[in-house]
Amino acid sequence: MTEQLFSRTGVRYEVALDVLGAIIAHHSEVVAVERDKLVPDEAAIERALQAKDALYALRDELDPREPEVIERVIQQYAPWARELYGY
Repeated sequence: MTEQLFSRTGVRYEVALDVLGAIIAHHSEVVAVERDKLVPDEAAIERALQAKDALYALRDELDPREPEVIERVIQQYAPWARELYGY
């Protein structure tokens, strides 16, 4: 059990979840900022909500037993997360 707890795939799975969570948080911030405006951009809000929904679905479908999928998610989304947060 301990081997699985600290396996490379398990750690990478957590990294993938964190990356997706960071991007979801960004979209939540976009929605909040727009909603605070005197005249919110409803299209921007809708785009952010749709992006969040897609990312939530991806995160929910991510299986810790599929290392190839986990790595693909990290490769695809980590650069975006870094760019959003200036890393």
